[in-house]
Amino acid sequence: MIDEGEADWKVVTIDAEDKWAPFLNDIDDVETHLPGTLNAIREWFRTYKIPDGKPPNKFGLNERFMNKTYALGVIKECNHAWKELITGEKDRKLALHDEEVQKLVRKLSKSNLLELAPEEDKQDLLSLGQPLEEDDAALSF
Repeated sequence: MIDEGEADWKVVTIDAEDKWAPFLNDIDDVETHLPGTLNAIREWFRTYKIPDGKPPNKFGLNERFMNKTYALGVIKECNHAWKELITGEKDRKLALHDEEVQKLVRKLSKSNLLELAPEEDKQDLLSLGQPLEEDDAALSF
């Protein structure tokens, strides 16, 4: 989705305990077993900010829903970028650029994120060195 001019990834998932979970293993299964659901999801994301006076959101990728393999790639890429940001790696790389470029980057420190995080999420933030788990059951589409 393109939200206010920026890429804003959305991942369609299902609870592993949901009665439909055994039938929905990838995005094409949704249209097969629950026709119209993907169109309804797209339209909700397109229009949900209109009541706030904002324009409809737009979509990239020709408005297609991408498959599980594509989604997992996006999740890994975003996870990597997030880790770089909060561990300071992004800042270290940024230091190689001139001051004008550095001013364009919003700086967040790991300690600031820990202050903002709910207590139950702090352990997750502290364990950043751990690899992203690849649990297909938790990422059913």
